[in-house]
Amino acid sequence: MMNLEALLKAYETDAANPAGLGRFEVLNMLTNRDALEEQRSKLTTLQAARLLFADEKLATNSGQIISECGGAPEFVKLRQHNPMPSAWWWFLEQISAEQFFPAETTS
Repeated sequence: MMNLEALLKAYETDAANPAGLGRFEVLNMLTNRDALEEQRSKLTTLQAARLLFADEKLATNSGQIISECGGAPEFVKLRQHNPMPSAWWWFLEQISAEQFFPAETTS
């Protein structure tokens, strides 16, 4: 198993640059995100901030990630292990980036 830093780097890279990822690579990215969540308490403050930024990229790139899998029906098939609903990254076809990261408005 990869160490936390390697997991985070792999997740950051895939979330920010999903072009060319296939179903297997997307599955690997989401599994890496699961592992990061399981070890969230071990993340440094900087690593936690990097995870948040990578999550923003994942949400922003969700449409492309789903397309790289072959569309929503194929993306849904990746959830065969029945992830918890709180693992939002497995449900990208059901959400928009704005739901998790609303644009800041200025008054």
